[in-house]
Amino acid sequence: MKFKMFAVALAIGLAACGSNPKSSKDPFKTENLTPREQRALAAELYRQARGSLDSSDFSTSVQRYELLITRFPFSEYAVQGQLEKVYALYRSFKPDEALTEAEHFLRDYPRHASADYVQYVKGLVNFERDRGMEAILGLDISKRDTTNLRRSFDDFALLIQKYPSSRYVADARQRMIDVRNRIAQHELTVVEYYMRRGAYIAAAKRAEQIVAQYPGSPATLESLDLLERA
Repeated sequence: MKFKMFAVALAIGLAACGSNPKSSKDPFKTENLTPREQRALAAELYRQARGSLDSSDFSTSVQRYELLITRFPFSEYAVQGQLEKVYALYRSFKPDEALTEAEHFLRDYPRHASADYVQYVKGLVNFERDRGMEAILGLDISKRDTTNLRRSFDDFALLIQKYPSSRYVADARQRMIDVRNRIAQHELTVVEYYMRRGAYIAAAKRAEQIVAQYPGSPATLESLDLLERA
């Protein structure tokens, strides 16, 4: 009977929290609760956090995962909450926070069954973080800094190296090809800049690097043409 009364009170508290995650009333206090009640509370909080994630309410899901991890750090739901929080932050367009959480997870749980997934998400974050309004509007993004693209390439390469049997390897390989082509295209814009300035020796050296480092990329043929002209 006591547990049933607790469950009813928990449901009422969660309903209030669901309508206003920042409510001053805290239905997740753990004082004076039995282990069974604490487990039920952690399970319900995880269920609501996952529900927010599944409904694409990523901001709310992050708040609820943080509450779950803070209040029940040693529960079976806390680790899963940390894992799913990485994805929620990624989908919330918070790349720096997503990368930080991913690195913490991989440091704390290097042998976790989903460690490959977290490594894959790291690659996705860096792969997409520079694709803003420029890409949406069809503007040329080849002249932008390639630091994050190179980090993405390294993230995917590490995934393939450490988890060769991962289900994410095939997609990672395709993204690495795309990253490689985008970096080559960026390098090509540098060659074109040198050509316009009449710096033909610098242009020739940069074009040679593209041919040597990115063979088979779409930028290679144009690099050969510019190399000949230089």
